[in-house]
Amino acid sequence: MTSASEWKRGAMTSSTLQGDALALLRSLPDGCTPLGFFDPQYRDNLDKQKYGNEGVSRQQRRCALPQMSRPYIDQCSREFARVLKPSGYLMLWEDAFNFCQGKHLAVADVLPCVDAIAWDKGYYGQGARARRQGSYLAILQKPPIKARATWKDHKIPDRWTERIIRPKSQHPHLKPIGLIARLIGAVTVPGDLVVDPAAGSFVVMRVANEMGRRFVGCDIACQPAQSAFAPFEDIPTAEAAE
Repeated sequence: MTSASEWKRGAMTSSTLQGDALALLRSLPDGCTPLGFFDPQYRDNLDKQKYGNEGVSRQQRRCALPQMSRPYIDQCSREFARVLKPSGYLMLWEDAFNFCQGKHLAVADVLPCVDAIAWDKGYYGQGARARRQGSYLAILQKPPIKARATWKDHKIPDRWTERIIRPKSQHPHLKPIGLIARLIGAVTVPGDLVVDPAAGSFVVMRVANEMGRRFVGCDIACQPAQSAFAPFEDIPTAEAAE
């Protein structure tokens, strides 16, 4: 774990930390990263469905996680637009409900959606109509919109199959490690900073570190608690990088 004082000095950028996603993003300088991952804990899906048994006979671990409101998620996405470098990417995970509702379009003025990947988990979940067998990754890009100049791996399929065997002790929302690695490799180079303010199991951090990238991230449910964020003074801005 990283202490608050170490983070204040910007001495460590590859450790787990408990904290608020929006506070972390607001502490980062403009244009400091080419890539962010964001996996919000959506509250509106549970509110919409109102099955009545969440947290009782099903979804106990999911309901125990701190939930994020739609305005809060949009605020975080807009902060991502600030901290991303020009033509940088935000990989926004969405469940089927939010993807079908097009909730990511709320920030299309600053982060247009340029592509999407459907993740096939390889097993069935719940569903009011079709049974859930995956999640969706909305790929948002900060203008100016560029494709080949910003994306090196053109063999990533838009339907990704990767089954995760998750022990009950691990985070209930693990994401596909293989896909994360391909995405990091597609839009970053060694030494680049990757940001994930709702890191969950911190799988993005582990993959980024293994690939020689730096990482800044936190999760509200991580232990022990460290709540205060100060600006990261040693992270180069887009202007400094140029």
